[in-house]
Amino acid sequence: MLNKYPISIILSLLGIVFSNASLAEENELDVVTVTASAIDNSAQLAHIAKQDALNGQTIILAEQLNQFGDQPLGDALRRVAGVYFDGANRAREIQLRGLGAEYTHVTINGRRIIDSSSSRSVQIDRIPSSMVERIEIIHTPLASNDGQGAAGTVNIILKQGGEYMPNSVGIGMGYLEDNGGVGDATFQYSFGNDTVAVTLAGGIQQQRRNESKDELEYSGDGQADGGEIKTNERRYEQFNFIPTVDITLNNANSLSIEPSFLQTTEFRDDIKEKLSDDQSEVEEHSKEVRERTRQNIGLYTELDTQISDNIELKSYIDWQDGYEDTDRDQDNFDGDNMLTDTKQREQSVDLNLVKVGFKTKHLVGQHVLEYGLGLSQEGRKEDNSEIKNGEIKDPKVEGVYEISESINHLYVQDSFSLFTGNSTTLGLRAEDSRTETTDFSDDSTTKRNTYFLPSFNIKQAVSDDSYVRLGIAKTLRRPDLRSLSPTITEEDGTLDEPDTAGNPDATPESIVGIDLSFEHYFYENNGLVSLSVFDRTFKDKLEVITTNVDGRYLATPQNTGDGEMKGAEVEFRLPLNSIGLSNVTGWFNATAVETEVTITSTGEKRRFLDQPDYLGNLGFDWSLTNLNSTIGLSLNYSGGYKQTHELSDGSFEKNIIDSFSRVDLSIQTELTKNTSINLTALNIFANEAKREDQFFTADNALDGYSTTVEPTYSSIYLKLNHTF
Repeated sequence: MLNKYPISIILSLLGIVFSNASLAEENELDVVTVTASAIDNSAQLAHIAKQDALNGQTIILAEQLNQFGDQPLGDALRRVAGVYFDGANRAREIQLRGLGAEYTHVTINGRRIIDSSSSRSVQIDRIPSSMVERIEIIHTPLASNDGQGAAGTVNIILKQGGEYMPNSVGIGMGYLEDNGGVGDATFQYSFGNDTVAVTLAGGIQQQRRNESKDELEYSGDGQADGGEIKTNERRYEQFNFIPTVDITLNNANSLSIEPSFLQTTEFRDDIKEKLSDDQSEVEEHSKEVRERTRQNIGLYTELDTQISDNIELKSYIDWQDGYEDTDRDQDNFDGDNMLTDTKQREQSVDLNLVKVGFKTKHLVGQHVLEYGLGLSQEGRKEDNSEIKNGEIKDPKVEGVYEISESINHLYVQDSFSLFTGNSTTLGLRAEDSRTETTDFSDDSTTKRNTYFLPSFNIKQAVSDDSYVRLGIAKTLRRPDLRSLSPTITEEDGTLDEPDTAGNPDATPESIVGIDLSFEHYFYENNGLVSLSVFDRTFKDKLEVITTNVDGRYLATPQNTGDGEMKGAEVEFRLPLNSIGLSNVTGWFNATAVETEVTITSTGEKRRFLDQPDYLGNLGFDWSLTNLNSTIGLSLNYSGGYKQTHELSDGSFEKNIIDSFSRVDLSIQTELTKNTSINLTALNIFANEAKREDQFFTADNALDGYSTTVEPTYSSIYLKLNHTF
């Protein structure tokens, strides 16, 4: 197993570098002469883009992003300041600064992509990191940005060709410990003339995840009280194709057409073994085989018109359609491994989105005025069917509903300079939404809300290389689409596994954010020191609250009260030449957060649930110029935390989550001026993720507790890239 031999892995990686260098000499390959590594150059360009931004951003370009050869994009983003994922083996939904994924807005090429996830986010593990040109994390939005994203907006810019980007092809293969092989192939090819330019970009990948865990339960006096052994193995087959056609119509008009096709098929094995009270044997178990296909197709068209030297108009139409189909085949067995019943279930989710709008940029003296108008209409429809022991059952009513939502916006912003070295941007965005929810019984609920979202961003140079930024903006967090359906999903009806229901009366949270930062650049923009403090004030915060209804526990999303988050973030990138470590660059980022919410119904004050207090990364890049190679080492850390919250019957639940860390190692070698190879060992030590959940009575007596242990897995990956 990989995690048993970390030293062997490291030695093997080093061997690859020197063997590559020897092969280059023997075959007289076209060796590159470098003065800085591609990764250092990438960091330098990212720092320049960060300086030029109107608002506070973190920017990472492709060379840095792909340094460790991560297959899915989420794994690569772990090393970026403030990025967190809920689960040691998960990298699907980003949680910036540790806040829930619902507070992070994700866009692709500046646009939200519909996803079967009802959380209004994008499951970014569907996107290969090798298809990405750069990532922009926007801390304080402008009026031109969507109104969501209290924690921040992650804008994923895909490779779309152009004169500045060469054609490329890449192929990779690897192995996830105890799970199987993984691999990917991506390409980008551009051609055309002065009138029409076409870029073909896409890729296929196979990735694996394992989210197996052991959950053991105990009574208040420490006696074993059952539990479950859960095996959860997943394999993903993905295909993405995102071409671009740019047409110059005349001197004043150009047209951009971006079709898109994304498809992911998930094959999942779920095995649950229920233990006896003394945990000595399996009383019953179930095996479920699941196949889920998610598909998105889209067509984005933008007309760029230069009305005059000072006025530019962009008009757009964004059409998207998608679906998710899930088939489950489950067999249940007793303690003697005898089949007790079978169940086949199907679930479908149909999605659609249409947006139209325009945005205008107008230069008036020293001012850059921008204003825009947009209309959107989104639909979501879910249905299901079930066959149990050969008998067709009625659909589960909680899985049959339809949601229609329109969001229209209008914004205006002005960018100008007050004095030398200053950049100031003021803006106001208005969003009007209408959401209609129709359940299984054709009962419908309609909610309409209008919000005005002001924003203010100022950047002031204090020297040629140093800047101070202040950003203030109001944002929203809209309810999860699925949580708007009022129908009840029956689980065990216990505190541990309550029934669940949506809440069509839930209203969006309103959040006011303040970010203050200092940035200093040095070593010709290769070095960076960035210090930030931030504050978020939440009104009508949405949380899932458990209540007792007719003897059964029911969990529903509710606007519970008001809350606050405050914290600090630091980011360093430091060439270490001054201390005698030539060609070595160290980098570090850390985020510290403190939160509090006041529950209106009970007056309870507590931290936000499932919110880590500390996140951090530490890494080193060692450029071996004589070998045309760069060695990278990375440590990722998420701090442990404890949280206690009161339940509806006066009892308490306390959660203790251990800290978790992972170590990654990479070696990137340029074989020729057009060809490079990257070998990585990820999560080398494969630590376990652990948590304990304790349940107390209203009198503060321990009523019971459970422990959860989730193993993680090492992987190795080899990637060959070629440009032409």
